[in-house]
Amino acid sequence: MGLGKALGFSLLALIGLNFLFVIIAETISTNLNLLFSDISSDPLIILLIFFGPLVSMPGSESSFFVQITLGMTVPMLIQSIGFIVSPFVASIIAGRMGENKGGSFGGWMITAMISAVALGILAFISSTTLMYYGIPVADPILVLISFLISGAVNGVFYGCFSLLFTKEEMY
Repeated sequence: MGLGKALGFSLLALIGLNFLFVIIAETISTNLNLLFSDISSDPLIILLIFFGPLVSMPGSESSFFVQITLGMTVPMLIQSIGFIVSPFVASIIAGRMGENKGGSFGGWMITAMISAVALGILAFISSTTLMYYGIPVADPILVLISFLISGAVNGVFYGCFSLLFTKEEMY
């Protein structure tokens, strides 16, 4: 029961926080109407909004200092913070909801892999959607493999935090 609970709550938290950060960033940049018109014209964008942070590797967003000095706008900063905060909070929730270490880590790892597979399916179905958001799609198989690798890396990286916040004792 701990694995299912950790999976469900972490997936729900990841989707909710991703959507929240995208809505806040688009509201600040006054592009909210454009976002909803894009969603109405291509509904698969929702997959990219829900599972977007798990495409980037954990260390790729760490150059905030460089991005800020080069003139990063506030909406871009909010989305970059969301790329770090959303999986972090979702992994902590998986850690708290899992009844043991295996359930906590497994729930978060399955969440990360579900996100990677969902975006991989998006690469097969609609490569123009990914290209619109700056993700190059030359070969869908290579994109699927890179998404699966980044999902596994994110699963292991943030899975450590879910292990730290498990209710079970260390010994």
